[in-house]
Amino acid sequence: MNVQLGLLVFFIYWGIVELLKQKGVLERRNISSYGPILMIRTEKGLNLLKKLARYRRLWIILGNAGIPAVFAGMVFMFILILFMDYSLLTSPPPPSELTSPRNALLIPGVNKFIPLVWGLIGLIVTLIVHEFSHAVSALSENIRVKSLGILVALVPVGGFAEPDEEELMQKAGRSTRLRVFSSGVISNFITAIIAFSVFFYLLGFITPSVAVLKSDDPRLKTGDIVMEINGVEIHSPEDISKAVGNSDRITLTLKDGRTVTIEGVTGVKIAGVVKNYPADKAGFREGWIITGVDGVRIHTLDDFLKIMKEKKGGDKVTLQVYDGHRFRNFDITLRDSNGRGIIGVQVEEYFAGVTFSYYYAENILNTLRNIPSMLLHPAGWLFLISMPIVYFNSFSYPITAFFASQVGDWIFFALNTFYWVGWINFYVGLFNCLPALPLDGGRVYYDVVEKIGGRRVAEASTRFLSILIFGSIILSIVIPNMPR
Repeated sequence: MNVQLGLLVFFIYWGIVELLKQKGVLERRNISSYGPILMIRTEKGLNLLKKLARYRRLWIILGNAGIPAVFAGMVFMFILILFMDYSLLTSPPPPSELTSPRNALLIPGVNKFIPLVWGLIGLIVTLIVHEFSHAVSALSENIRVKSLGILVALVPVGGFAEPDEEELMQKAGRSTRLRVFSSGVISNFITAIIAFSVFFYLLGFITPSVAVLKSDDPRLKTGDIVMEINGVEIHSPEDISKAVGNSDRITLTLKDGRTVTIEGVTGVKIAGVVKNYPADKAGFREGWIITGVDGVRIHTLDDFLKIMKEKKGGDKVTLQVYDGHRFRNFDITLRDSNGRGIIGVQVEEYFAGVTFSYYYAENILNTLRNIPSMLLHPAGWLFLISMPIVYFNSFSYPITAFFASQVGDWIFFALNTFYWVGWINFYVGLFNCLPALPLDGGRVYYDVVEKIGGRRVAEASTRFLSILIFGSIILSIVIPNMPR
C-alpha cells in the first residue's frame, strides 16, 4: 500500500467517524471520538484489574517508587528541552528528515524512523501498560474505575482506563493521587527494563557474519552472504586471509548458490593521513592501498592490525603500497604513541573493491551490548533516547544478512519486538514526566507545588511550564522548516 492510497483510506475512515458522530451512533454505543481517534469503552476486563488491585501493598510500593522516578525524569527532560531551545535559537538546524513534522509524531508508519509492525507492537504494549497501571493503582486505593477500552485510529493503537476523576481529585488524599499519577510512568520504565534485558540476552545468540556491505562489482550487492572463498568456508576475517593466500584471483561462493570471481588488490585502504606523521612525510595519499608490511601479505583489516600491534615507536618497517597505478615500497620509521608504533593513517578494509560487513556488524553488536554500561554517564541516556533515529533502527534486511543466528531467523523478529517495546516504553515514560498538563508529570508537579506554595503558585507555574514545553516542541518543528 503506497502513501497516497494509505492517506485516502485514512481520510475515508475519518469521514465515516464524523458521520456516525453527527448521527449519534457513537454516543448510543458509549463511544467517544477525538478527531479520527475512537475511544471504545467497555466494562469487560474490570474484574481482572480488580483482582490485580488486591495486591495493594505492591501497588503502593510501586506508586511510591514512581514519584521520585517522575521527578528524576522531569529534571532530565526539562534540561533537554532547555538545551533544545538554546540550540534552536543560536544555531537552528536546516530542514531534514530529523526535523520533518511527520517524524515528530510517535506513530508507526507515519514516523519514518519507527517501523510499522514492531513500532505498533511497542506502542500498543506501552499504552496498555501505562493506562492499565493507572487503573489498577486507582482500584488499589479504592477509587472507582468507570471503564476500560481501546483506542482506534483505523487500527487499534492502544488501551485506556477511566478512573473516576471526581473521586481521584476531590476525595482521595494527595499521596494517593501522586501514587496513581506516577504508576503509569514507573510501569513503563519497569517494562522497558524487562524488554531491554531480554533484548541484551538475545544478542548473545547472534554473531557477525561475512557478507557484502558494498561493492564496486555490479555482480555483488549489499546483503550477499559469502559462504566460501576459493573453496574455503568463511566465518571470520581470519578465514579470508587463509583462503586468499597469495592468489590474485578470488572466487566467492554466495549463499544463493552463485559464484563470482574477482581480481584485484586486497589490503587496507588509506581513508585519511595525519599531518606531520610518518605516512604524511613519506608522501602517502588517501585512496592508496597498503598491501603488505615487511613482506607479509595483507588481505583484511584484521591482518593489518595484528601486525601493527606488535610494532613499537622507532621501529623501521617496509610498507608495500598500491597507489592506483603501480606497487611501491616505502621504508618508514614509526612514531611512538604510548609505546606503540604509529604510521599516522586512518584505514578501512579493501578487498578488490568489495567491503565486507564483518567489522560493521561487530561494531553494531559491541555498541548494543555496551549500552548498559553507557548508562552510567548522562551521554549514555541521550544516546538511548536518540538511538533508533541516529544509530540503529532494527534488525531488518540487509542488516540481518550481516549476522549469523545460532537459533534460527526467528530471533531477529524477537530482537526487534523487545527492542521497540523497550524503547517506546522508555520514551513515553520519560515524555510523561515533563511538568506540563495533561501529562502525568504535570499533574504530579501541580500537586506538589500546590502543597508547598498554594494553588495560585501551582496554577501559574504549571500553566507557564505547559506553554513553554509544548511551545518548544512546536518550535522544534517550525524553526528548522522556516524558509531562509
